[in-house]
Amino acid sequence: MNTVSEYIGARVSQLSFYSDIPLYTKAQNEIYILYKPHGITLGEMRISEGLHPKELYIKQSDKIAGLQEAQKGFNKQLEQDVRSGNPAKVKETLVAVVQETLAEPRSGSLEGISDTVGIFVSGYSRESGVIRNLIDLASKDYSSTLHSINVMAMALNFAFHMQSPPEEVKLLGLCGLLHDVGKTKIKGDILTAPRKLTDDEFEEMRRHTIYGYNILNDCKFDKREIAGCALDHHEKIDGSGYPNRKTRISRISQVIGMIDCYEALTNDDRPYRSAIEAYEALSTIIVKDVKSGKFDEKLYTQLIISLGN
Repeated sequence: MNTVSEYIGARVSQLSFYSDIPLYTKAQNEIYILYKPHGITLGEMRISEGLHPKELYIKQSDKIAGLQEAQKGFNKQLEQDVRSGNPAKVKETLVAVVQETLAEPRSGSLEGISDTVGIFVSGYSRESGVIRNLIDLASKDYSSTLHSINVMAMALNFAFHMQSPPEEVKLLGLCGLLHDVGKTKIKGDILTAPRKLTDDEFEEMRRHTIYGYNILNDCKFDKREIAGCALDHHEKIDGSGYPNRKTRISRISQVIGMIDCYEALTNDDRPYRSAIEAYEALSTIIVKDVKSGKFDEKLYTQLIISLGN
């Protein structure tokens, strides 16, 4: 007899992408029965009209493989959305693939997001202005996913402005998208608290940099900068940042840190305060950190120019 612990509920958002992953139903006697074998899909109509059992299951051992298959499906849809020039649909699909990935943020799942960022590094992405549209497409609903997507878009835009080679553009985009992955380890009531955090909560929130580094360091990325940026994006070049009060910080971590700060100030996503205007964020708040030596002035100048392009 099959044991219950071998199986987990299949995520509805991934069902249409499962081809190699078998699906199972559960009988009243707790025995799991094969419903969809390897090599076929359920089909969009069957899923949209609910023409399948309400609860479907996959084997625990197929969890990462299932996510990888879903990532490929989402990325294929994303590529079509980018080509179509519909920024709202691009953001919708991008949110979906990032949410699915961050639901299981570990080695075997996070590496797949590299192909997602690669779609935005392509020539037709730049020519269609999809990155610019992605930045301009505001959202009122706060989530760490949307914040990370916005940081990625601004980072890619900055890299394009600097005329960086494709490999560096993709690296900066990946760092932007994954810089806050450590927040998946922070309790939801701290992340979305509609008030200022207590001292203990604030210290726990700060640990997202360490959590993120540990998650990404275990992944098989070929660039160490991705984990390093998750650790260092809140460091400041005058040594006043966290978690290690470094003064020698990579250029990528400095750029992502500045963009992270700007996005947090200007986006309407924060539950405990309203957003401020872009000009005010750049000319009054962030510039103070530049003048006090927390941010590099040359990078700040280039960021302003890239945001205006």
